[in-house]
Amino acid sequence: MKKWMCSIGFFKFLLTFLLIVSAAQAKECTNAYPELASHTFRSNLLSSKNESYIKQIHSHNDHLTPSDDSAWLSLMPRKILREEEQDELFSWAMLYRKIKNPGQFKVPERSGEFLKEVSLHDVRLGSDSMHWRAQQTNLEYLLMLDVDKLVWNFRKTARLPAPGEPYGGWEEPSCELRGHFVGHYLSASALMWASTHNESLKEKMSAVVSALSACQKEIGSGYLSAFPTEQFDRLEALIPVWAPYYTIHKILAGLLDQYTYADNAEALRMTTWMVEYFYNRVQNVIKKYSIERHWQTLNEEAGGMNDVLYKLFCITQDPKHLMLAHLFDKPCFLGLLALQADDISGFHSNTHIPIVIGSQMRYEVTGDQLHKEGHQLESSGTNIGHFNFKSDPKRLASNLDSNTEESCTTYNMLKVSRHLFRWTKEIAYADYYERSLTNGVLGIQRGTEPGVMIYLLPLAPGSSKERSYHHWGTPSDSFWCCYGTGIESFSKLGDSIYFEEEGKYPGVYIIQYISSRLDWKSGQIVVNQKVDPVVSWDPYLRVTLTFSSKGSGLTTSLNLRIPTWTSSNGAKATLNGQDLPLPSPGNFLSVTKTWSSDDKLTIQLPLTLRTEAIQDDRPEYASIQAILYGPYVLAGHSIGDWDITESATSLSDWITPIPASYNSQLITFTQEYGNTKFVLTNSNQSITMEKFPKSGTDAALHATFRLILNDSSGSEFSSLNDFIGKSVMLEPFDSPGMLVIQHETDDELVVTDSFIAQGSSVFHLVAGLDGGDRTVSLESETYKGCFVYTAVNLQSSESTKLGCISESTEAGFNNAASFVIEKGLSEYHPISFVAKGANRNFLLAPLLSLRDESYTVYFDFQS
Repeated sequence: MKKWMCSIGFFKFLLTFLLIVSAAQAKECTNAYPELASHTFRSNLLSSKNESYIKQIHSHNDHLTPSDDSAWLSLMPRKILREEEQDELFSWAMLYRKIKNPGQFKVPERSGEFLKEVSLHDVRLGSDSMHWRAQQTNLEYLLMLDVDKLVWNFRKTARLPAPGEPYGGWEEPSCELRGHFVGHYLSASALMWASTHNESLKEKMSAVVSALSACQKEIGSGYLSAFPTEQFDRLEALIPVWAPYYTIHKILAGLLDQYTYADNAEALRMTTWMVEYFYNRVQNVIKKYSIERHWQTLNEEAGGMNDVLYKLFCITQDPKHLMLAHLFDKPCFLGLLALQADDISGFHSNTHIPIVIGSQMRYEVTGDQLHKEGHQLESSGTNIGHFNFKSDPKRLASNLDSNTEESCTTYNMLKVSRHLFRWTKEIAYADYYERSLTNGVLGIQRGTEPGVMIYLLPLAPGSSKERSYHHWGTPSDSFWCCYGTGIESFSKLGDSIYFEEEGKYPGVYIIQYISSRLDWKSGQIVVNQKVDPVVSWDPYLRVTLTFSSKGSGLTTSLNLRIPTWTSSNGAKATLNGQDLPLPSPGNFLSVTKTWSSDDKLTIQLPLTLRTEAIQDDRPEYASIQAILYGPYVLAGHSIGDWDITESATSLSDWITPIPASYNSQLITFTQEYGNTKFVLTNSNQSITMEKFPKSGTDAALHATFRLILNDSSGSEFSSLNDFIGKSVMLEPFDSPGMLVIQHETDDELVVTDSFIAQGSSVFHLVAGLDGGDRTVSLESETYKGCFVYTAVNLQSSESTKLGCISESTEAGFNNAASFVIEKGLSEYHPISFVAKGANRNFLLAPLLSLRDESYTVYFDFQS
């Protein structure tokens, strides 16, 4: 049987079935009640106690329905596929394919040369970059995780002693997907080792491999997982089970990465033994049932099984590994792409994009042109919840909700675009990579908190990462699929900055502008890339390249991406102070020379503000647009309002940058009562005292104010004490253009538009009435002797008022009118703007920078 399956005849047999099923429709390919493809839904279903509901959901599973290709094939009087009949069967299937699609089928041929990947071992991120900070946060998390907890379920499955307790979330013992994160951890730690050479991490990841090896040896068949083989029995019997091959893919990929990046030979041995087990298992399914039964099992998410098996074949050259990879190409889906079908909506993103990545790997390994064809999804976010856009892709405005973009999908689409760039060198794919990495990956961490990430990036007006479906995860009780891809993404941030090209003059393509160092071994030089921090008040991306020559005298080429988001007006490049001719945006600047340590190449690219309309062909949604600054998607601080009035022809007329000096003007006023600390807060346009908030929240925004001097003297201060004795106005941080004033009909303080604010908006900042060393008081310029004060017995949500000193002033007034002035709880991101809204102005900042704050990404531009 094994000989037969490895024969040329079997490959024809396999390709025949690829052709048979490839024209199947989307629903035939999805093949399950739609919600069952959602990881979130499956997790909730497993914990449900409603047996009748569970039975109802699973009853919607059906089998593949025949396509027109299979109907054609059924016209042949064949019941048993004997080897001698396969040539005739193959020819029959090919005949129909050529009749149906004349000229579309191409005989596979070897692919041309691709750009080569640069080893992560040769790239180091600059410590001044946000990418390095994200990498370090992830490294801290990888080092936090406990080996015994990670492998606990594996040891239980192997019936080995399992000290301690398991992790929770999707790694808890009752979760059918348990073990998937451990596979991701193996990949992430291998990638992080290559990126940092952190010895503590190498010791920990090696310990995980050794523990898993002991489990595999104890089981004895080559099988290795955190769950028993019974899950595969159910899968092959078409009994509902949650994606066992998905987890196996993660484990295989992790072990292979441990070999590839960390030279762990034991990990490779474990990988080949696992693959031998599943080779035999799939063979038995085909022998016992049919190859169609195997295809049916692929309607349950199988991850990138084809991808990891093609990679393994590149190492082993074992034909069984190549054949098994072919068997995990999902023909009913890849066929739609190869035939360039227009509609792939409704497919579960993370079931099918990894299959595309595997198909790309098949093309690179075999040169099979059929697997080069297909569509590239166009937007940086490709899915709603877990699904590709379920409705008409030309009507996406209806899909803006709290579960819009899954970070796993972004992770996978980065891989797709990376392959496409290496094949084509097209700028569009490099631009896509930059935009997706910047907006869809870097923002899923909660600042620099290790192990705190989100699952879904919401895009509904007034969204918040904290209020997304899963909220922020925790370091030890989440372990969703997006935690796994997240720790991988932040471990390989240096893998797509540089690519190599072979030729008469060795070349390197620099496609991402990230402060970093490349030890370019084939070019025999070290390239140092320094990127100045991007800011809103100086709209240029500035990059400096310097070199350390290894003295070879080799002539090499540098190719620098000129992104499509920039402008030729103001763009500039110099080599050793001499101007270089720059191509138009969307091309590469190429410089060929023998580089020396004295060389310096600089490039300056204008960062342009622009809007992009949402993809929606309905006239009523034509005004819905996003605002971008270079590759950065800007979000407006908003609880749901999104109306912007476009009052000028140029964006710069109504979107203006926040000056650098403004951060020195941000303050927070606090008071303590008992053991509780309170802050002066803008509470829905009324000024109240609230409990001291956590940073990165809406409450922290509302408790931050900008002190605006009432005269035109200097606007930048070295310390907060410099404000004392000055006349100031208070502008709420998240409501630029608004001011705190005394209400006309009572003494309470409110927030109103600066255009209608009168003299009661100006306060004299004086030393605290309570005589404290660090306190200040706010005296009204209009009503001398009257001060901003709170209740004597302070409680949360207490209104603030303007009160005047008199003989009848209640005891404790001086304390109630005295505040500690502190540095603002919030601060302006270096990329911050003010946009004029229809009802109020919006403070704009990069989406990646937000934590728990409410925001709006798409605005309604009213003419």
